Amino acid sequence: MAEANESGPSAINVWPEPFPEWTEAIKKWEWMWSAHVYGFGSLFALLTLYASSSLYRFRKAIFARQKVHLRVMSFTLMAAGLGRSLVLFWDPYTSSESSSAIQNLVVLTSWGIATACMTSAFSIMLLIFLETTKTRLGPPQLRSVPVLVSITLSNIVYLTMSDIIVWFYPRAKVMIFICHVTFATWGLAIAAGCFVAGFKMWRNLRSTLQPRTSMDQCSLRDVKKLKRLFVFMSAASIFGVFIFSVSLYTSVGEFGVFSSESYAKSWPWFAMQTTMRMMELLLSILIFLIAVNNPRKCNQTLPSLSSRFTATAQNTFELVESQMEAQQN
Repeated sequence: MAEANESGPSAINVWPEPFPEWTEAIKKWEWMWSAHVYGFGSLFALLTLYASSSLYRFRKAIFARQKVHLRVMSFTLMAAGLGRSLVLFWDPYTSSESSSAIQNLVVLTSWGIATACMTSAFSIMLLIFLETTKTRLGPPQLRSVPVLVSITLSNIVYLTMSDIIVWFYPRAKVMIFICHVTFATWGLAIAAGCFVAGFKMWRNLRSTLQPRTSMDQCSLRDVKKLKRLFVFMSAASIFGVFIFSVSLYTSVGEFGVFSSESYAKSWPWFAMQTTMRMMELLLSILIFLIAVNNPRKCNQTLPSLSSRFTATAQNTFELVESQMEAQQN
């Protein structure tokens, strides 16, 4: 098995998940392969740099609790971008002809860890939104950064162990299957949470704005922010459902560990990977947009409202909260 692992892309793929026959596939893809590798590698590197700068910017957040949320989210996105760019520049999808067994194992594990970090950032973004809007969704135990980080670390530990075990003992490939299904299920749950939370916010916004006949400039700006935030949440939910549904499909379909094929079909595999990288980048952008969406300079015009909300969208949701309280009274 070790000799096969070290023999490069021309050998039979010993990893349970089938890859294309690299030599022939890269010839078919021509320039599109280089565009995929270096294009997405560069974009994920930019994501890493932006997330790194956000770690510094978010230290100035007003509320300590929100500061922790934002910095943990930025760190996980930085790790996700670093993992993706490292693999794409170093040995994209273990396609290098000079790959060694250790290199392939490191690449596969790094790719999985990047997926876990991106899923973690997605969950923390939802937590920030729920706390900002004071929306109750899901078990209270899950609405905590330490719990979400613990889930991510547990996934990373299991992923690393399963990759190592399956690499040396391929018959244990069910461990890889469990890992993929767990990630996909958790991601779909987060995506569903985004949709429900966004729908609740939109329903409350409509009910509170119907009785109003006039609003000042700041209030109109806040309403626009809320509408834009609803669009962002809806888009994040759609992208999340797509990413994790495709991940679930690949784990049980022709690209999964139980596939009877030694090699994957080159064009369907390439189309799937390209679409997934695009969706991952768009979801990462939406995570930042939702987490830091904050109307500025409105707190001076709304001094009577409570400052109970967090810094990321504090002033936006003060308007809605005050209107809801007025209706109840």
